[in-house]
Amino acid sequence: MINRSSYSELEEDPRSLADGLWRRATAAGAFTRMEKRAFAIADDIYEAGLLFAYMAFVPFCEAGAMDGLALQRLLENTFQLDLEATREYCMEDDRLAKAVEFLDLGDGAGWELLQAMLNADFRKRPIAQAVLNHRFMTGDVL
Repeated sequence: MINRSSYSELEEDPRSLADGLWRRATAAGAFTRMEKRAFAIADDIYEAGLLFAYMAFVPFCEAGAMDGLALQRLLENTFQLDLEATREYCMEDDRLAKAVEFLDLGDGAGWELLQAMLNADFRKRPIAQAVLNHRFMTGDVL
């Protein structure tokens, strides 16, 4: 059921949508307007990294072996964004082997890109252009 009062609040003050983002930015050490803007961009790169992980795992894994929420929990909670440890774990599960092989292309280029996009330090995440120009994305690897 749609909560109409939520929508009317957003219509009155659309900035409330970003309140959570600005709180996370401050918690990550972004205090100035420019730092918060950089955090917001890096946050989008992080979310794109989760989408990239989803696109690498879900279609290549055995049906039902992995879903988006399980993958996010695996990356963030279980392995705390340590993609090397995640890879080692996934290698041992035959249901996930095809996803590991896909990300291993180009001497691990997929894992390299995923690690950069999911870097815990927002300041170290690549910009969108760098993601698009990464060797895994340009087709050189594929």
